[in-house]
Amino acid sequence: MRSITVGIPSYNERQNIVNLLRAIEEQPTPIFEVLISDDSSDNTPSLIRNFAQHSMLDIQLFHHDTRRGAAAAWNEILQRAAGDIVVLYDADTIPHPSCTAQLASQIQGNVGICASNSQPVQAAGIAGRASVFISNWLRSVRLARLSQYTVMGRALAINSREAKKIEIPTKIIAIDLYIQCKILEMGLNIIYNDNAIVYFKPADKIDDLTSQVMRAVNGHKQIEDYVLSCGIGLPRQVAIANAVKNAAKDPLGAMSVAIGYSLISYYRSRLEHTDTAKWHTAASSKAIDYQQLKTRF
Repeated sequence: MRSITVGIPSYNERQNIVNLLRAIEEQPTPIFEVLISDDSSDNTPSLIRNFAQHSMLDIQLFHHDTRRGAAAAWNEILQRAAGDIVVLYDADTIPHPSCTAQLASQIQGNVGICASNSQPVQAAGIAGRASVFISNWLRSVRLARLSQYTVMGRALAINSREAKKIEIPTKIIAIDLYIQCKILEMGLNIIYNDNAIVYFKPADKIDDLTSQVMRAVNGHKQIEDYVLSCGIGLPRQVAIANAVKNAAKDPLGAMSVAIGYSLISYYRSRLEHTDTAKWHTAASSKAIDYQQLKTRF
């Protein structure tokens, strides 16, 4: 049986890290090790160490006192991983009990990456409704075809052997997209598994939502030539058709997206770190209610 390394890049995740580790521990899938690459300046490291003392999981924490960014954390995890498959989870997510198994089971043959289905929970306000709409639109385009939106960093599985051949430049913002392109460049396949569900809490403040959108846009622009060379640009007609389909199902969500996007120019000069690969924390997207979420399982 192939071994699984779970990797978690982390930065100031005190509100969710214990819930994430608890969710991973409660999964029925055997996990060889859990590697956490952490740049936190809060008490996240002590929370991890305290949990590890009483956990059945082999949790290894690699803490750094400098704010390096997610790319450096991914590189450290992928290079240190001893498992045959690496399943990466963002520290502010909660995986469905079957998520690790659903992701890892697809890494076989010529498959290099299996992408997850990110589902929003506890959405509130205009920003929350906009995030739900965007999430549903992303799911629809992922079901439609392979594109630059297929792989989402919130959760994915990657072949460890191939991952060790990749060094993500630390200036890269869209690290999930970059690693998708590298895997395709190796001649391997990318697949999306709609049953590999990971939950996240959407931002409930417009400035946090705008910051996330701007970082995503800047990240995609940063490597747009690479994306085009890999042939995974999403055709405009596919994007529009799925936007219209989702707007018909959720007009309030579509309106919320329009409001959010209309404020981007206002926030552009007021938000920091939207053009850098350094960590950025959206405070309103933390602290998933794990006990409430478990009722959905």
